[in-house]
Amino acid sequence: MKAGILYNDRDIRVGDAPDPHIAPNQVLIKNHFAGICGTDVHIYRGEFRERVRFPAIQGHEFGGTIEQVGSEVRGFRVGDRVVVDPILSCHQCPACLTGHINACRTLKLIGVDLNGGFGQYVAAPASHVYHLPDNVPMKFAPMVEMYALGCHILTRGRVQPGETVAILGAGKLGLAVLDVLCHSANPATTIITDLQPFRLETARKIGADYVINVEHEDPVARVREITNGVGVDCVIECVGHFHEIAGREAPIQQAVKMIRSAGRIVVCGMGEQLSPIHFKTLVLKEAEIIASRVTLGEFPRAIRLLEKGLLHPELHVTHELPLRDIRAAFAQVDREDPRTIKVVLDIQHV
Repeated sequence: MKAGILYNDRDIRVGDAPDPHIAPNQVLIKNHFAGICGTDVHIYRGEFRERVRFPAIQGHEFGGTIEQVGSEVRGFRVGDRVVVDPILSCHQCPACLTGHINACRTLKLIGVDLNGGFGQYVAAPASHVYHLPDNVPMKFAPMVEMYALGCHILTRGRVQPGETVAILGAGKLGLAVLDVLCHSANPATTIITDLQPFRLETARKIGADYVINVEHEDPVARVREITNGVGVDCVIECVGHFHEIAGREAPIQQAVKMIRSAGRIVVCGMGEQLSPIHFKTLVLKEAEIIASRVTLGEFPRAIRLLEKGLLHPELHVTHELPLRDIRAAFAQVDREDPRTIKVVLDIQHV
């Protein structure tokens, strides 16, 4: 088969790879579309060298049609449209045994630790495969994983109807969280911050009540103004590695100041920078900082939301390119083009 193969740091191109063979409990999927995730870019930049071995076939956000069904598999047929939950857990470590399989001590992901969706075919356990409804275009299949992340993050933050929520960062993840928040969680007020006007305008189209450009406004002061000095119930930090702006604190520091007393902060950005936190403020508020990692069985919820037409994947997918242009696609995402949100690759067009 043909695949987008990462041979070294920032060296990704189409090449030949062995056709995968399935075990009795697996299905063989002919991949149609795969998304380029922030994690893919970090791998591309060489930041996962202790985990990812070259040559690597990335892609953990993908969907396609079933090409072959293992002898032990029930409920799937050749030709079915499907998406894949890429998380593979050991089910034996303390985290798994207490229900936190997404925090598995030896967690592996299809498309990170194992060959994934940038290949024309992939073998996946049937237990991790879900039907994609006919009314959801295949090019939006990669968004299922993003929306599942949004569902998980909101669950971790215990967001309730009628609450005020601020999202820091209007990138791929922040906008996916916003879409799920606005159209399935019934918040009273939604606020989102970023420094790119295009992303903030996209957030407004998705449904944000307030958008804050952090280059032009102090986000902490603006949130206090919006909430009449009370602060928000929950802040969701989706920035990760941040760009330093004169006169602005790091996102996590902003979050501590934005939340109300007894509020919650959910951290899901994967930044490498160290950020000091004013713990006295955190303690006086008796606030919480909660981490959120990947997903925990939220794929069916995300699929149902898409099937009902409640979400807006067409606003997230800004670029669709054939697999043969994978080098250009990664270069575009790597340079952080301000009008690029989600890039999906048409895997069968080489």
